[in-house]
Amino acid sequence: MAQVRSSSTIIDRHDFDGDILELIEEAQKYILKNIHIGMRLDGLFRVDVPEIPMAALREAIINAFFHRDYRDPDYIHVAVFKNRIEIRNPGGLYDGLTMEEMRRGNVSRRRNPLIADLFRRIQMVEGWGRGMPLIFENAPSVEFRQIAGLFIASFERPSFLEESSQETVDKTVDKTVDKTVDKAELTDKEKKVCDLVRQHPIMTQKEMAELLGLTERGIRYLTDKLQKQGVLRRIGGKKSGSWRVVGSPEADIKTKSSP
Repeated sequence: MAQVRSSSTIIDRHDFDGDILELIEEAQKYILKNIHIGMRLDGLFRVDVPEIPMAALREAIINAFFHRDYRDPDYIHVAVFKNRIEIRNPGGLYDGLTMEEMRRGNVSRRRNPLIADLFRRIQMVEGWGRGMPLIFENAPSVEFRQIAGLFIASFERPSFLEESSQETVDKTVDKTVDKTVDKAELTDKEKKVCDLVRQHPIMTQKEMAELLGLTERGIRYLTDKLQKQGVLRRIGGKKSGSWRVVGSPEADIKTKSSP
């Protein structure tokens, strides 16, 4: 079973049927469909780069089938959250194996020897006890835990951390812009122009003039003055460009436009 979730709401859900090898492949495809994929160039060729290394995810999926307790009727779950990916399998660590031993690697307890032998013969596993070190090598921030008979591998999603960081920057920038405009000792008309730009970055000078009850010539004078002061900047051309309120002549400050 695979699920995509936010912090509490299931966005998408699929149940997959098939043999173990088919389910491993389906789980990988499902994760790749629901996470961010970047790219890098390898010579002349483009190579897709998932936000979480696929080598770590694949090993965690294989381990889930490799070590699950098949006496438990529950499924293996792949849950995609905004901030993480979780792979859960029924059955905790087997035969007295501890988390610390598991992290060190080079040790393995075989709950399912027939499946273990199958995976070894078809070279789906590199060697006994190598799975966890391989995961840590590719995803050092991975977390493992046991809850209510489930073993859970949790991978951070860098895209969520970047979005959260950007939201913090945007909030700080908004405050910085307000302080900058205040410190610049702008006239009331100039402040009104800045307020319009924050709310409607693509507004034309003609529209500004109509809303503020000024002439287009008067708006051009104000916008030219604000640009010289380093408070306002024009991005792009006259028809397709937009306005930005900036914190200083050197730094372009992003502002949020209203819906």
